[in-house]
Amino acid sequence: MADQLASIVESPDAQRLATGFIFTEGPVYQPDGSWLFVDIRTKTIHRLVAGGQPEVFRDNSGSSNGLTFDLNGNLIVCEMDNRQVTRRGADGSYAAIATHVDGKRLNRPNDVVGRSDGTIYFTDPNPFMADEENELGYTGVHRIAPYGTHTLATKDTEFPNGLA
Repeated sequence: MADQLASIVESPDAQRLATGFIFTEGPVYQPDGSWLFVDIRTKTIHRLVAGGQPEVFRDNSGSSNGLTFDLNGNLIVCEMDNRQVTRRGADGSYAAIATHVDGKRLNRPNDVVGRSDGTIYFTDPNPFMADEENELGYTGVHRIAPYGTHTLATKDTEFPNGLA
């Protein structure tokens, strides 16, 4: 493992790049060499360039968690509080790409990953939801096809969390 790690990183030693966050998640590397990551509790997406200071990329992000990119390089965001998955357009605006499945509102989209064919998968657990808010009645993993159709991939999960 150490030999494999040495082939992709300059040093196997961990290095602290920034502090002062409450609960970080969803790191994603951008082609320009920067990182995006969320601080769920402050509802903020941050951008970090190596050697620089973190900057706010998006405020009031709806308790964003998982981040990934689609095949066109657009940022895909799971917004837990807003109960939706959004896509960031080239102009910086965000548009919902998943809010409901089978006519029922999503729980709290959490983690997301993009597949090489353009399919997007995201988890949808229901932590901290009142029973009356839970329209689906289950937790699951969802699929957004490259042409935009949103379907349930599986609900045979107790608490779906994390995707690769």
